[in-house]
Amino acid sequence: MHSIPVRAWVVTILGAFACIFDLHAQQLLVRKISLTVKREPLSQVLQHIGEKGDFYFSYNSNLIPRDSLVSLQVSNQTVQYTLQLLFGNRFSYKETGNYLIIQPGKVERQSTISGYILDDETGEKADLVSIYDKTRFVATVSNDQGYFKLRVKDRSVPLSFTVSKIGYGDTTLTLPANQEVTIRIKPKAILLDEVTINPNSRGERTWLGRTFLSRRLRAQSQNLSRFFVNLPYQIALTPGLGSHGRLSSQVVNKVSVNLLGGYNAGVQGVEIAGVFNIIKNDVRSVQLAGLFNLVGSSVYGFQAAGLLNRALDTLRGVQIAGVSNRVQTSQRSVQIAGVFNTADITHGSVQLAGVLNQARRGTASVQISGLVNHHRDTVTGAQVTSLYNYARHVKGLQLGLINVADSSSGYSLGLINLIRNGKMSFTLAANDVVPFQLTFKSGTHRLYTILLAGYSPFASQPVFTFGAGLGREFQLGTRWSLATDLTSQNLYQGNWDTLPILARLETSLQFRINPHWTLSTGPALSLTYADQLSEVYTSAKGYPHWNFSSTAYGWVGWQGGVQVNF
Repeated sequence: MHSIPVRAWVVTILGAFACIFDLHAQQLLVRKISLTVKREPLSQVLQHIGEKGDFYFSYNSNLIPRDSLVSLQVSNQTVQYTLQLLFGNRFSYKETGNYLIIQPGKVERQSTISGYILDDETGEKADLVSIYDKTRFVATVSNDQGYFKLRVKDRSVPLSFTVSKIGYGDTTLTLPANQEVTIRIKPKAILLDEVTINPNSRGERTWLGRTFLSRRLRAQSQNLSRFFVNLPYQIALTPGLGSHGRLSSQVVNKVSVNLLGGYNAGVQGVEIAGVFNIIKNDVRSVQLAGLFNLVGSSVYGFQAAGLLNRALDTLRGVQIAGVSNRVQTSQRSVQIAGVFNTADITHGSVQLAGVLNQARRGTASVQISGLVNHHRDTVTGAQVTSLYNYARHVKGLQLGLINVADSSSGYSLGLINLIRNGKMSFTLAANDVVPFQLTFKSGTHRLYTILLAGYSPFASQPVFTFGAGLGREFQLGTRWSLATDLTSQNLYQGNWDTLPILARLETSLQFRINPHWTLSTGPALSLTYADQLSEVYTSAKGYPHWNFSSTAYGWVGWQGGVQVNF
């Protein structure tokens, strides 16, 4: 036979006593009674219940109206059920020995503040008026009839609120709970030269702000334009429906999570949204959205959206969007968009877009796009596109099919370069290869591009030439200049399968007759390569020439012509 340790016996006995005590402690409220009374004082009814349940009541006589007449009928019901019929949820109950103590119920007090707001001068009902309490951080806005209603869960008194509306003086007053009140607000006299537009409301006036923010939320934001607080975090489903309620537009958060969309005063950390973020003031650090980000002031950090980013003031950082980025001022920043980027003012910024980059003032370091770059001021770095570049002044490089600039101290490379006060001319010339050649030059005197086409009907088989190149012009005086052109041409002699290549280096001494007409002439060095010797080789024999191989040869020739300047 095994002996049971003493410690085990002690634990078992204590557990049994605990169970017995617990059953006894709970048995008063669960005891069942049957009782019928008709118009008896409440004190006697409680005495009857105690006698039926074999216990005693203990309570403060000021707590219960003892003389109230009560009629009651219960049959085989618990004491707790009987007391619920008598008092509802007004009291709580505590069992001590054979006594049941009646105590005040622990019900959270909820107060309602409601009423109408009137213009003190006209007596008309005032709509879109903000009523808020900075301490409890609750707020509402009056409707079109001037009516407001606000629920406050707070035991403290008094209930002090501030009433605000643009064009009226702020009013702070104590409002009675659970009563309808009438509040009069006085218009505020404002001198005309003191009227300014609230800079924090710019985002609300955009089409995105008007579309995604209700009229009452926009009014609340403008009414409370001087009230802002900093809080660690917020979470919201939609604007106005979140942890900060209708005061979200006045809160600067360190962490902001918007399941669909959010509307806050600012971000000093991270903000993420499933659809959109709208910020009144600044974003510092990171902002991410599924569709769009709208910032009423500046972005200092990283901003990314599936559709578009828009900052109404300064960008110092990076913007990435699936469709477009737009800022007021871009300072040493990068904009990357699938379709287009827009900046009103740029200072050493970079724009990369699939279709279009646009800037109005300032300087841009780099603009790279699929189709168009357009800058109404200065480009210090490069504009690179497949189609069209424009800049008011170029200090760097333009590379595109068509380049346009009002002035340039840099270089433009393209088929057509239209530089105001630059170089653009047509030249009708003759040379040792073809007697008729038309040349178009565009760009600047430092560097211009050349397009040319020529024709010779005098060979045994007509010869056509076409090609392109680069050139530079050196001023030798008021009327004299020296031009050096390097071109690459193809020779067509009736067969597109065999197009000899002709490279020419021409040096021309030019004399300007007047601003529109120039005469030019000079030597030319030609190098050609062809699968078979052509008519060009036959004509070259009359000039100093040399053969590199059976298909490659060169010679020194001439050229001269008349140039028309534009």
